[in-house]
Amino acid sequence: MAEKQTLRCVVDPGIVELADGLKILSDPNRLRILCLLLRGERCVCEVERELNISQQLASHHLNVLREAGFLESRRAGTSSYYAVVAERLEGILDMMRRFLGGGLEDRPGVERSCFGASLLTRGEMGGPGRVRTRASEGPKRTKSAERSRG
Repeated sequence: MAEKQTLRCVVDPGIVELADGLKILSDPNRLRILCLLLRGERCVCEVERELNISQQLASHHLNVLREAGFLESRRAGTSSYYAVVAERLEGILDMMRRFLGGGLEDRPGVERSCFGASLLTRGEMGGPGRVRTRASEGPKRTKSAERSRG
């Protein structure tokens, strides 16, 4: 009888670190900030202006990202400047590949981000440059909706 194999994600405690990192990155404003800062260092006022968010909100998200190790900061006079810690972001992407990737990099048609993370296969996209969303797939039918239809 063949021995049962256990998935790495079930036994490796690194999955908790991955989940914690993904929680930090799950806020849309934090992702926008990372996207902006991947193009270069910015001060809080530039983040605020370019993302059209309040200074308090920008500072809050920048501090959360810094405390989680995704950003580094430096002071220049009265301003704080932030930059991405590429190694930390790469670490999260590496963990995702380790736990979830399973050879996605070798699949034909896999699109890649600037850090080399697998994003979507061409078959999963809703056409050139468009990502398929639930809305574009049509309404989701639920059991209650089916009952009410008759």
